[in-house]
Amino acid sequence: MNFSNDNPSILSAKFWVKTLIMAISIFITCYLFSFAKVDGVFNALLAALIISLLNAFLKPVLVLFSLPIMVTTLGLFNLVINAIIILLTSYLLKGFEVNGFWDAFLFSIIITVISFIIDLTIKLYQTKKQVENSFKANKNNNNLEEKVEETDYEDVTDKD
Repeated sequence: MNFSNDNPSILSAKFWVKTLIMAISIFITCYLFSFAKVDGVFNALLAALIISLLNAFLKPVLVLFSLPIMVTTLGLFNLVINAIIILLTSYLLKGFEVNGFWDAFLFSIIITVISFIIDLTIKLYQTKKQVENSFKANKNNNNLEEKVEETDYEDVTDKD
């Protein structure tokens, strides 16, 4: 779960990809640990959507109001805000349940780590494809340059 301030627009594909990654992370975390419960994949998707929307609209306000505490704790108060968002999501969605504040706190950390790993895997795959395409493009350009240099032409100038 990306709780950073790098929240993309709700209409962008990046927002929906991040929400899908978060849903996968929620489902995995609820499957592996007993301090959180989700009733199926659909509720994991809804929980991820609610968390994403709360991150987009509510979190900036919470960060603004808690700015003095945020500076004092060197940004660690962000974890508390993340736990509050998880608890609020648990309250709003009946198919998603987190038992208490400390469970929500731990849940948000685990979701962040799992989302980071999934997102990193996707970015590495995309980078690999870009590098491969770059090498293919360079190879094609080199082949074109060789063909241009090897072109035979007839000298039509009069050498008499």
